[in-house]
Amino acid sequence: MKLKHLLVATLATFCLSNLVAAELYVSKETGKNSNAGTKEAPFKNLQKALDKAAAGDVIYVAAGNYFGLMDKGYLEMKKPVKLYGGYTTDFSARDILENRTLIMPPHTSNGTSSNNALLNIYPTEAGDIVVDGFIFDKGESNGYHATEGKPEGVETGMLIHPPTRGANNILTVVNPHIKGTIPKGTVLVQNNVFLNGSHYAIQADIKEGKFSVLNNVFVANTMAAAEIRGASAKAHDSSLEFAYNTILFTWSRTKANEDMGYGVRAMTRIDTNIHNNLIGCSSFAGIDRTRIDSDLKMEGDRVINIDNNRFFANKQADMALPSGGGKFLRIYAEMMEDAEGVTSVENNAELEDVEALKNVINQAYLTGFLNAVYTETTDYDPNSPANQIRSMFGLNQVGTMQSSASMFANRYPQDDALKLFGVVEDIGAQAINYDTEPAN
Repeated sequence: MKLKHLLVATLATFCLSNLVAAELYVSKETGKNSNAGTKEAPFKNLQKALDKAAAGDVIYVAAGNYFGLMDKGYLEMKKPVKLYGGYTTDFSARDILENRTLIMPPHTSNGTSSNNALLNIYPTEAGDIVVDGFIFDKGESNGYHATEGKPEGVETGMLIHPPTRGANNILTVVNPHIKGTIPKGTVLVQNNVFLNGSHYAIQADIKEGKFSVLNNVFVANTMAAAEIRGASAKAHDSSLEFAYNTILFTWSRTKANEDMGYGVRAMTRIDTNIHNNLIGCSSFAGIDRTRIDSDLKMEGDRVINIDNNRFFANKQADMALPSGGGKFLRIYAEMMEDAEGVTSVENNAELEDVEALKNVINQAYLTGFLNAVYTETTDYDPNSPANQIRSMFGLNQVGTMQSSASMFANRYPQDDALKLFGVVEDIGAQAINYDTEPAN
């Protein structure tokens, strides 16, 4: 199904519930929190609108940076509502890439946001949720080393995880861009950018309903772009459609490259349809299908479709599978048709024509990623005076180990990330289609 038809069908479902919904408006530049939240008198803060909205309401958000009341660094959605960003301050026009609607806290908010994602979605009732047209970027709040792991031409040094602090004494907040638990309903995450994530881009679970992740750009995130699990004990209660997304530069958990580093994960207790994505430059694998449900019947009932995806320069594999021996089987696109434990796996391939992608990708970042290495050096002398004394007293001997990485989850430029829409026809994030806009 082409993206336009998919979006029209998906949006039609959501529009039915808009017929009786209230509309709220937010503008950082022209609004006031004491306003009524109308188009003529918008709220200033997105959190104010989220608190005011009832289930099913629609919130339109103008260009600006929104990261919580009193700049606390995060937003909370406690009721199922629909968020649309990318509007001009008078709400007369929408252009997501021109009218940047940011969720991009500064490092000064880290002290109050340490236990939260940028957007926390925890509704207590069933309903439909939309997140459409936002730029999630942790590049200003992450701690980066001043000099280490900094290839030539890359903006920052490597990402630094707690308890170590980065340059300017910044302590990274290790949480996703979006995190949530959905009891029942539908979720549509589309036309967004997820950038410079220190711990997943989207991490959520859904008990009953459909979670759709369509036409997004994910760049320079750690762990995985998306990990969405089912939360029901019944097969087929929940489903994930992950389609027309561009995922580049997904990094491992730590600079040591020991685990993680997936584009998208096929998790347990949820039917998964992964199609028409462009997944490249993963430190491990483009797709993770290694998770096995402990309930063997639930595992056997899972539906996993992986079709028509394109892969580019994933370091260890395009897809990781369980090997049966506690380790992972690494395979590339040409071997996917033989993959076991996958319902449908058709027309997956390496990206053949890379010229269009090459023209928009940040070249310094790509070169640094392809050349990235991790090294360890140890210094242990059993005959050193200190170790001889420790031996006399029955104590363990000691040594030192130093590790270094030439690059790890460095900040990727936001301007370059926005260029990744519409690069490859019918694969990955497409040019944003405003023909399917909600009425406002």
